[in-house]
Amino acid sequence: MANSTLRPKVRFDAIVNALTVAVVVFRRRQLVYLNAAAEQLRERLRTKHRSELSVLLRDHLSGFDEKRDVSTTISLLTGQRGEPFYLHVIPLDSTGSDVAVSVRELGTSMGAFRTRYRLSKREAEVVELVMLGYRNRDIAAALGTSPTTIKKHLTHVFDKVGVDTRTQLVSRIA
Repeated sequence: MANSTLRPKVRFDAIVNALTVAVVVFRRRQLVYLNAAAEQLRERLRTKHRSELSVLLRDHLSGFDEKRDVSTTISLLTGQRGEPFYLHVIPLDSTGSDVAVSVRELGTSMGAFRTRYRLSKREAEVVELVMLGYRNRDIAAALGTSPTTIKKHLTHVFDKVGVDTRTQLVSRIA
């Protein structure tokens, strides 16, 4: 008896649809597939931020067309209202015209990040605002404190996470 008769048939679309990370597929820059998590993200962006997921991604992918880069790429995308996304772009053909994109909202991983590095609630709030591109004085205004206090919080965060710069912090979270 051949081994192939013992293996169950795999339905890849069912597997991808069950993932909690958003997966979007473009064929020649046209949206052809969204899994359930991507549908939820699309609706959340429409409702909360009045942004269109496919437009954000298509604009981001146009930069890859200019570079003619058909390798797997990981990048950070900031939406129209400052919402940060971690993107993993995977070419599905040799020309790079067909791609799969996994999209993860950075804010959704903050709870795990806070726990892993034992950040206080305030330190986690500061990190979230750093992820949105806020400067110390903007963070201070948003949290009702002074820029000096924010600088101290960031120093503690850098020490706990083991980084020296905001860029390294963003990379660590992503």
